Amino acid sequence: MKAVKAIFDGNDIKLVEPVPSKAKTEVLVVFPNNSEKVSPQEARRLLRGSGKGEELVKRLLRSRAEDMILGGKQ
Repeated sequence: MKAVKAIFDGNDIKLVEPVPSKAKTEVLVVFPNNSEKVSPQEARRLLRGSGKGEELVKRLLRSRAEDMILGGKQ
């Protein structure tokens, strides 16, 4: 799983950075509350369980570990 920034203009969602993908890929879109900022840790907590049967938590943990390695925070 990869998290990327995007812009929603009221109709369409446009990615800020390109992401290699198949022509049609199912995605999960999370809209933050405008009144509050959510930390990455809190976002992961809020996403827990949203992908039942898809090992979402394992994939999020693996992705976080990869982010830490790539960012030099082993």
